[in-house]
Amino acid sequence: MKLTKKEKVEMAEKLRSTTVVKTIISKEYENYLNFVTCEERNIHTRDGDAHIYIVSPKENKKVYPLYINLHGGGFVREYQKRDTLLSSKIASKLGCKVISVDYKLAPEHPFPSALNECYDIVKWAFDNAADLSVDRDRISVGGHSAGGNLTAAIAIMANQSKDFKIKLQILDYAFLDAATDPKDKITDKDVIPVDRMRAFNSLYIENEKDKSNPLVSPVFATKEMLTGLPPALVITAGKDCFRFEGEKYAMMMVEVGTEVKIKRFLNSKHGFVENCREEFKEAQKLIIETLSQSFN
Repeated sequence: MKLTKKEKVEMAEKLRSTTVVKTIISKEYENYLNFVTCEERNIHTRDGDAHIYIVSPKENKKVYPLYINLHGGGFVREYQKRDTLLSSKIASKLGCKVISVDYKLAPEHPFPSALNECYDIVKWAFDNAADLSVDRDRISVGGHSAGGNLTAAIAIMANQSKDFKIKLQILDYAFLDAATDPKDKITDKDVIPVDRMRAFNSLYIENEKDKSNPLVSPVFATKEMLTGLPPALVITAGKDCFRFEGEKYAMMMVEVGTEVKIKRFLNSKHGFVENCREEFKEAQKLIIETLSQSFN
């Protein structure tokens, strides 16, 4: 049954007001804010103005590497403080700038709005690298859950358009298969209920045919679309049903010659990196180390 606009908004409000896993923010983690500056800006995109946070280390450099971070939340839940905190940790540890994107949300802005917006922001960063004091040869993009989906789609789009060349893509417990019903993915280890996953999908994807669109479900990308993608770090969680599609996509990239580093954190659940739970310290360390290697 197709939902009305009002029903979709009500569903989104419920998803935004509830959570299945609470974020743990320690004083040590929050302290990373003291080592950076954070500037909010609005950037014009094809879908209107986009809100971004530019997080910069306090150390002065003539030019910085750049990491663009795309948050999770099923394309429906909003940008949170935890996203600025992770960006601050990365910026302070690596001496790089981080653009953290507060992209538009479904159902008010369904596919492809968030994707177009994020793609345009990445292109803007490349086009304005000099003004940002950024080295355009050292720009990487990564995301968590829905943000990982957007990252993979941006890499595919850029591979075809040749608008820019990402140095590294980071897919952190990414959602990569909308065509498979959540009930066929779920295991007894998962923390996200089937109905909640279905709700996220239905609010983001208006047209049923788009569920197998490679820009919604990158696991449906052809070899031609994947050939030439930038190196990738793929992180999955052992207690998350998205691990199967994440690892499938990693192997699809390997098969066409993409350099891929993959790590499954066996004792972790979906959202652990952003929520600072389970093996988050090890995963964040891996992200920072892999970014450092790509920048140097």
